[in-house]
Amino acid sequence: MALSEKEIQHFRNPIAVPGMGVEMQEKLGTSRILVIGAGGLGSPVLQYLSASGIGVLGIADYGVINDEDMHRQPVYLMQDIRKHKAKMAASRLWAMNPFTKHYPMLVQMKPENASLVLAGFDLVIDCTQHAPTHLVVNDACVKHNIPFVTGEVHNWMAWWAGFNMPLPDGSTTATYRCAMHLTEEYRNFDAGAIGVTHGMTGLHIVSEVLKYLIGVPGGLAGKLYGADYLHNTMEVNDLVLNQEVLEETRTRGLLKAEDYGLEIVPDVED
Repeated sequence: MALSEKEIQHFRNPIAVPGMGVEMQEKLGTSRILVIGAGGLGSPVLQYLSASGIGVLGIADYGVINDEDMHRQPVYLMQDIRKHKAKMAASRLWAMNPFTKHYPMLVQMKPENASLVLAGFDLVIDCTQHAPTHLVVNDACVKHNIPFVTGEVHNWMAWWAGFNMPLPDGSTTATYRCAMHLTEEYRNFDAGAIGVTHGMTGLHIVSEVLKYLIGVPGGLAGKLYGADYLHNTMEVNDLVLNQEVLEETRTRGLLKAEDYGLEIVPDVED
């Protein structure tokens, strides 16, 4: 899809970056990404995906905006409190970049609707920071062969990774289930949340996703990044595909909500 003159003007600075150009900007403009969770991690992810010119952004979140979360959800304004995150995120993002199509979905990701919600998207980013939801999304992405990116922030610690991503030889990288032993090492469930660590993690995720979309080798595919922001250290873990786990997930498909430990919330009445 060719960029309009207005889009070329709007994105003139990223287009000017060596290696980008109009062709790479057009690639971003044809991408369709679903972001699940529009909270502390989803907020910066959505802001910079939209600002970068992604063609279609799906925003799936059934929750509302709370005052105590504003420090890590800068996409919202104080007058948005108690309104639905997905709807307000779509509105605020459109005001920043009208060239991206923003689609709010007031839904909880669960086994019964996962396949329907994921339909039509090229890549899924799960920003819920909720392990049962990660598993639901992972299994749905494996079933439908969709690349899956997720991560979490716990105080000063964070991790992010790319799963089920295609490789040049036609195979795919490890699934989330293959890496659960690693993700547990970064979890810290002490109370509290720091806004800036969510922002930094979200921007790391977007940077890697943009490189993936325009075809930069390496990056998220088959890697899990861990960060300790307090001590300013980062490590990269190579993910190993467990073929048995992959085949088992493909064969059985999605489980029931209770099998994931997922608590189902009532449907949102818009």
